[in-house]
Amino acid sequence: MTIHDYRTANQALWDHWARLHPGSDFYQNEAFKAHKMSLNSIETDILPNLTGKRVLHLQCHFGQDTISLHTLGATEIVGLDFSEEAIKQAKLLANECGVPATFIQRDVLDPLAELHGSFDLVFASYGVVGWHPDVSAWMDAAFSYLKPGGELILVDFHPVLWILDSEFKEIVYSYFNRGVITEESDGSYAAPLAGKMVHHTWNHTISDLIKPIVDVPGRSLVYFAEHDWSPYELFESTQPEPKRYQIKGKEGLFPLVYAIKAKRSLVWNPKKPTNFSIPVQNFMPSNIGFNQGVYEQYALVSGRV
Repeated sequence: MTIHDYRTANQALWDHWARLHPGSDFYQNEAFKAHKMSLNSIETDILPNLTGKRVLHLQCHFGQDTISLHTLGATEIVGLDFSEEAIKQAKLLANECGVPATFIQRDVLDPLAELHGSFDLVFASYGVVGWHPDVSAWMDAAFSYLKPGGELILVDFHPVLWILDSEFKEIVYSYFNRGVITEESDGSYAAPLAGKMVHHTWNHTISDLIKPIVDVPGRSLVYFAEHDWSPYELFESTQPEPKRYQIKGKEGLFPLVYAIKAKRSLVWNPKKPTNFSIPVQNFMPSNIGFNQGVYEQYALVSGRV
């Protein structure tokens, strides 16, 4: 199979899921229409002040998080997704919420030239990079949309999670990108009655995610964190705190979610030397594997901002 074949199969999967997800208990769409907020603390804690900002949401699905960014003050919001059905559902939801939003059907790896360099913030969260064979291409596309000084926020499930089987119990896949992983799903994470379909994903390491930021002039890593809990119950879990789920029997042993904030430089001077360092805070692990549930790493990159 070719990359085009993988993409076509995945698009069919997400078109199918997008027809079912707005009515699912997982998304609680009717309640969402009242409060217009679906973002979690992991995302909101690192979001900048969005008042007056122009924001692009990559892989927006049917638009709940996109609309939530408007609730937080964004003046203009644009959602982009490769699923035709997801874009259709997103437009319906925005209309029902009375929120001005633009939704565009587009493959994230095929950036729109007319939107190049026009956003203050590019945002993406949960179930993002694993659907693409090349993280560098994803990062290039995301950064292409940023204004000088603009920020990228990416929050996603940790790659360690994807080395486990579908029950999240046994290690069956490599942590490294060893090629496409083809699986057949019976139901989706939000709609158990979704049909049985084949999908294709790729595993990407943390270094795969960080290097396309720190190795490219004009980009800087501002913040990186790993969390030993998920805001979504995707597995048989325990819940040490409300809406903080851990895998039952593996509590605190490894990270489940990571968060990245990166920035496009205002000015880049290729003649100025670049020094890269990550001061690490609270890095010594406790006896359950994490200190206070999170490693936090802050990147200070000189010569690029």
